[in-house]
Amino acid sequence: NALAPFGMRSHRDLFAWQKARQVTLDVHRYAARQWKPGVAAILDQLRRAALSVQLNIAEGYASGKGPRCRYHLRVAYASAVETTDLLELLIDLDTANGDPLKSLASLSHESQAITLLLLRKTKP
Repeated sequence: NALAPFGMRSHRDLFAWQKARQVTLDVHRYAARQWKPGVAAILDQLRRAALSVQLNIAEGYASGKGPRCRYHLRVAYASAVETTDLLELLIDLDTANGDPLKSLASLSHESQAITLLLLRKTKP
């Protein structure tokens, strides 16, 4: 596995996966509390995008060294960008109290940056 030399036994050991997992949990909790018909499509897409980051990091790790791993990490990064963008859209729409969303958007942006670093670390 491309990441095994870093002492990783599981995808759960990856800091990028841990951050993505936290974003996924927080997004799902937020969406459950704030669901309204007017933002349902955004919240549904947000949940899918956040989950995609976490799962593609896991799948990339499980794929082992090579192009398949990088493919999944590219998808994870793209989904992280999408997650952050959707959170910023909700902030701009002012759909709810912005403070929890701003904190979540900050965490998502951090996850996005860490995922990009992981992708760059696995360059051939």
